[in-house]
Amino acid sequence: MRRKVLVVLLVASLLVSAVPVAGLTSNPDLRTVTADRTITPGSVNEVSFQLVNDPDGPDDKVRTATSVRVRPGNTGPLNVETNELFVPELADSDPADLSIQVDVPKDVDSGTYRIPLHLTYEFDNGAANTVERRVTEYLKVRVKPGPRFTVVGTDSTAAVNGQGTLEVTMQNVGDREALDSTLTLSSSSPDVSLGSDKSSTRFVDTWAEGENRTFEFDARVSDAAQPSNYSLDAQVDYERPDGTTGSSTSLTVPMRALPEMRFSVSDVSSSLRVGETNTLSGTVTNNGPKVAEDAVVTFEDPGPTVSPTETSVAVGSLDPGESAQFSFEVEVTSSADSGPRQFDLAVDYWDEEGTQRQSDTIPTRVDVGQESAEFDVEPVNGTFTAGSGGEFSVTVTNTRDYTVTDVSAKIYTDSPLSTSDDEAFVDELQPGESRELIFQLSADGSATAKTYPVKMDFQYDDDGGDTIVSDTYQVPVDVTGAPEGGLPVVPIAIGVLVVLAAGGFLYYRRQG
Repeated sequence: MRRKVLVVLLVASLLVSAVPVAGLTSNPDLRTVTADRTITPGSVNEVSFQLVNDPDGPDDKVRTATSVRVRPGNTGPLNVETNELFVPELADSDPADLSIQVDVPKDVDSGTYRIPLHLTYEFDNGAANTVERRVTEYLKVRVKPGPRFTVVGTDSTAAVNGQGTLEVTMQNVGDREALDSTLTLSSSSPDVSLGSDKSSTRFVDTWAEGENRTFEFDARVSDAAQPSNYSLDAQVDYERPDGTTGSSTSLTVPMRALPEMRFSVSDVSSSLRVGETNTLSGTVTNNGPKVAEDAVVTFEDPGPTVSPTETSVAVGSLDPGESAQFSFEVEVTSSADSGPRQFDLAVDYWDEEGTQRQSDTIPTRVDVGQESAEFDVEPVNGTFTAGSGGEFSVTVTNTRDYTVTDVSAKIYTDSPLSTSDDEAFVDELQPGESRELIFQLSADGSATAKTYPVKMDFQYDDDGGDTIVSDTYQVPVDVTGAPEGGLPVVPIAIGVLVVLAAGGFLYYRRQG
């Protein structure tokens, strides 16, 4: 009997152990799981995480959460830029991969921060009822202690089509000093270079927390650039006090490309005249944006008929907005044309970096006057009777604004005029001074009564010592005919002489 009971109990136990136990079903239980909680100051961080239902494992069964909404909130200095996330359903052991954007200030303190996630979801409670739940979970993130860097300010003197200095001031805003730090500044713009390359580095042995450091770079801006803001990239590689190394995030360094150095020519005046050496003068102004050291106004090649005595005039250093006067002595040859002419001036100068530069061409329009006579010639005694001769005198006036010396004048005649003394000389004629010159001139007896030209030119020395031959002048000479109906003067004179000679001869014989 006892054996039968034991057998029955054994069989019963085996049967019981073979029947599965009914599993328990619980309501949704939402949690967050984060693999990397480190966030970087001074930038917007993407923080990835998983939202899971039933994080405790598969021992029990969890109801599916539906219409899951995640509304992140701000915490302390962290600003969450994501408004809401949505998951249609979240089943047991089927996580949802999510992420939020978090703006982390550059001067945030190191440590752990808890970002609130306000969750709203629904589920079926097993009794054909839909239940809504609201819970708050926290997403933990961490700011590591150590050096951190930010750009405090920049200052640039580089102008378009030029070079200058770019000063970059940075601060270690972290809570640890940086050792053996290397700042790398680079440009991705084709218009901006750092020295002769696209990047440049600077070294700092010890950079304490809270310390500002100013770095100086050579910056060059191409002629194709615009006077505007350009962005450069900076990164600091450093060593922590514990011997580990790190790198900052990429930092943006603004640089302002200044307008190209420009100059302008105002109050331009000119006394230029064909065949003369006169003055071209004006005022040059530095329109900035920087100082022009040891500026020189240059006269570009004006062509074969115009020749400046000097091609450059020093005007000294010019601050932005400052002006200076300049003046060129310019010779215009006799073969030049009068009228409007355009000359190209420019400014050579030294920039603040000690590099010699030249401005763009400054077009300058002036009028070149017609050629004027060196002398004014007026006849004093310019009337002769046909068949007579005598002194031919003219008044010569120096019309130049300088004294001429060794003035030799010569006349040239054509029939019926002739000369027995065709030259006259004056040792000196001051500006505006007049002298009377005398020549000998005769008119043939057969000359027709009218006005004839006598040609005349001068050879003289100018104020520079050069010997000049003037243009040819024409001086009018009036020839009048013999008086009609008058006594035959010449025959009568000859007759008188004959009579006198005969009378003298007779008187001589009688006395003998």
